Amino acid sequence: MQYRCPKCQSAKILPVANGDTAAVRPVVPKSLVILIPALFILLLLVVISVALWLFSNGAGQTLQIATVVAFLICVVAGILFWRDLPDFKISMQSFMNANKHWKCRECNHEWHIQ
Repeated sequence: MQYRCPKCQSAKILPVANGDTAAVRPVVPKSLVILIPALFILLLLVVISVALWLFSNGAGQTLQIATVVAFLICVVAGILFWRDLPDFKISMQSFMNANKHWKCRECNHEWHIQ
């Protein structure tokens, strides 16, 4: 299957829900569910730490410990997601192949795959 719009060649496509077929959903690993918010929290803590070092006397010990803990959580979740990645790729490919009706988010073109 081609994962691009046949009209504008954009990769921003999404499946259109069909009422007559059962929806096949990809299996999202729990490690990814933990990894994404942990990365945002780590980014927030790093930005706060840098801002405090620039505009104040520096980040306090509690903020430094929280940043290290968030980094360790990101590392562990990243390793676990890396181990789950082959199964996630297989479930995502089966999800993409199961959907027959697609719509482009850029040009609103809809097409059906036989």
